[in-house]
Amino acid sequence: MGDQPARVAYGDGPDGPLPEPSAVAELIGRDIELLLGWVVRRPEWIFTSTVPATTLMLGAGLRRACAEGTVGAVPTRLSAIPGLLVGRLRPDVVVVGAVEAADGGWRLVGSPGWAASAVRAAGAVVVERWAEPASAPPAGPPLPPCRVLGVLDRQSGPDPAPESRGTAEHVTIGRLVASLIPDDATLQWGPGSVGAAVVEQIDRPVRVWSGLVTDELVALAGRGLLVGPAVAAYLWGGPELQDLVRRGQLRLEELTVTHDITRISAIERFVAVNTALQVGLDGAANVETVAGRVVSGPGGHPDFAAGASRSPGGLSIVALPARTGERSNVVVAPEVVSTPRCDVDVVVTEFGVADLRGAPPGVRAERIAAVAAPEFRQGLLESLKMTPG
Repeated sequence: MGDQPARVAYGDGPDGPLPEPSAVAELIGRDIELLLGWVVRRPEWIFTSTVPATTLMLGAGLRRACAEGTVGAVPTRLSAIPGLLVGRLRPDVVVVGAVEAADGGWRLVGSPGWAASAVRAAGAVVVERWAEPASAPPAGPPLPPCRVLGVLDRQSGPDPAPESRGTAEHVTIGRLVASLIPDDATLQWGPGSVGAAVVEQIDRPVRVWSGLVTDELVALAGRGLLVGPAVAAYLWGGPELQDLVRRGQLRLEELTVTHDITRISAIERFVAVNTALQVGLDGAANVETVAGRVVSGPGGHPDFAAGASRSPGGLSIVALPARTGERSNVVVAPEVVSTPRCDVDVVVTEFGVADLRGAPPGVRAERIAAVAAPEFRQGLLESLKMTPG
């Protein structure tokens, strides 16, 4: 180890641990550098800490810090993170959220994400203890075998549930997407207003296998439309969502399970519903950067799109509002390709459905342009020097 800083990974997701880096460094007796994942709340120390930090999945809590250069962002799909953790980005120590178990050990709490993969790679942990188990997220599996270097008490409560800011356009998109979902489907949806609107419009029973689930799952189960236990790597919502875990209606798994493309593609009629910042006329989706500003990382978008496009009877859907303000979200070519065109079957906006399955490039472009906001359609086609038909 020498004089090199210890690489410390913080378990990610809603309710994930975010202790002061100085407290962790003091516990382990070394300078540190941070490896972060998906962070939904902004840590108070992020702009004053001098500890180098990198994130593997840019979330809202780190967006400003990334824009200002305080945190570096590695663009990677979620399914690739466990491989990085045993290779180039192997941590020396992992900080995890946990509660004390009756047998004197520790049980992980919150979203499984890649925390257990990191623990197995590092073999040493600092526990952020939820002192009041009654207020903690549901207890998960036991902490994998490792050395516990120290314990820090959690200083903040649970993260607040995300707010839905759905509009009339989102309702229309939700209705169009819901009409495409076949009977006996397994559904995945991404976070945000589009995913929420889709789930609200579902009118037939579905199974759920997703990266993240939010309070929309509670309403789906309440309508009697959830078949079997849902499966997810991250949960973000209120007490009722956590109660689904305790009642066995929601099973939390590591992302080595939930985001495994081979496993996803083996599920018949797997429907992935994800949104984007931009979609190109070839169907490629950008979920990362707009107008030169980094907004997010690839996350699970390419994983679920790839799996759904290979699933027998499955469907990979990208759904998004046609415009944001005066800007078209349908573009000739996206600023960044997060999910390639070959893994997008259908594009949906409030103006309709563009079915791309089996269509050659020119036809794909015409169909996508047809669901752009009307004022942008002709310009999109002219930019390609296309003639209809």
